[in-house]
Amino acid sequence: MGASSALQADVLPVPLAVAGAVAVVALAVGLAGRWGPLVQLALTISLVAYAVSLLDRGEVDQSAPFVAAALLAVGELAYTSVEPPARRVWPFSVGMVAASAGVAALLLGVAGLGGGEVRDLAIGVLAAAAALAIVARLAAKASR
Repeated sequence: MGASSALQADVLPVPLAVAGAVAVVALAVGLAGRWGPLVQLALTISLVAYAVSLLDRGEVDQSAPFVAAALLAVGELAYTSVEPPARRVWPFSVGMVAASAGVAALLLGVAGLGGGEVRDLAIGVLAAAAALAIVARLAAKASR
């Protein structure tokens, strides 16, 4: 997503490319070291870079619900991979990914129906961030 944000930006492509690279490195290190806070940092950086690219372009992205769903899926799968093997429950994880992605897509889709104003975009981004925080919280509870 970081590369996409950088490629679509009009004014800030270099900072967004750097943010995307930092997010990828943080995710890789977080997964390799099984360290959840780095996974969360990577997801947060990706979300912020996407939001900044949208503000940079000044328009609402029609694919925002799919981006949110992809972010949620990456988050859920990343947190599932860092939890201890004895605690992994794959059917639950797959259901969680599907439900979270659906909720985020629905929230972003509803926010996008408002005419494409920046306020609507902000509501959609906040909704996706809230859904991502819920997934992170549930993943943290499941790993205890």
